[in-house]
Amino acid sequence: MSDPITGASGRTYTALSIDNTLGFPQAFPFNFNGQLYQFRMYVNIDGDLLATAAATFTLPASNAFLVVQVDREDPGGISTTIFLRKVTPELEYETDTIALTFPTQVLAKASINQTGDFGSDMEGGIAARWA
Repeated sequence: MSDPITGASGRTYTALSIDNTLGFPQAFPFNFNGQLYQFRMYVNIDGDLLATAAATFTLPASNAFLVVQVDREDPGGISTTIFLRKVTPELEYETDTIALTFPTQVLAKASINQTGDFGSDMEGGIAARWA
């Protein structure tokens, strides 16, 4: 388990189980406070940037950004999307009963659509919206 993340607001976040070696897009379940959430993350990136970018680059860029979708899994197998948007490192987001942050967004170009340890460093956290 990773160390907790402290947001700009001072809120303490539990680190999400993002595995940078799985590449992007990626999806994973995360159980928080007895509730199961499904996370999906992908990078929307302009093809021209891929042709000219360095091996790694920090998001967001003018034509590249991280998109995160969170679905809440309800009893009976019903899935409800509670969050879908591009995210920036300096912001904290509140939705439903949770808060989210994604303070580190370094993408290795080689991590797009393939697995391996290429140097991507994506970090995210989840916290209770109301403490």
